[in-house]
Amino acid sequence: MIKFLFKGILRDKSRSVLPITIVIIGVALTIVLSGFMRGIMGDMTDQSARFQTGHVKIVTKAYEEAMDQMPIDLAILGVDTLLESLRNEYPTLQWVKRTNFGGLIDVPDANGETKGQGPASGMALELFNPNSNEIERMNILSSIVEGGILPNRVKL
Repeated sequence: MIKFLFKGILRDKSRSVLPITIVIIGVALTIVLSGFMRGIMGDMTDQSARFQTGHVKIVTKAYEEAMDQMPIDLAILGVDTLLESLRNEYPTLQWVKRTNFGGLIDVPDANGETKGQGPASGMALELFNPNSNEIERMNILSSIVEGGILPNRVKL
């Protein structure tokens, strides 16, 4: 049977080149896109752990209920004592203070009336704290195209 198939493919090349080419292109696209999607999913997980949630997230009950709105007024107060106790109890984990905030940017016209609005969000990082590992965790050095970070981390 296989001999018969190969004879048919080799005898009439005009009828067999197109299907074979389509199969080759389909298999190549499937392999490339599968690898691409695996890379995207891996990067999404890594970036989510770095920027958004981390591996462990400690928030108040009120903040957890409205977490999608990023309410800055429901942040944990006295976080230094909490961090110290967490570092003593779990010394192998890296504990980092994170402040995520969101808001609405309003662009006024010449009369002070709203010309346009848009959502905005931000995240506070401890770049100047010598005990912080944020520069390495966020891959900031590899992301800088020109210039650099202050050589001596200034204490504020």
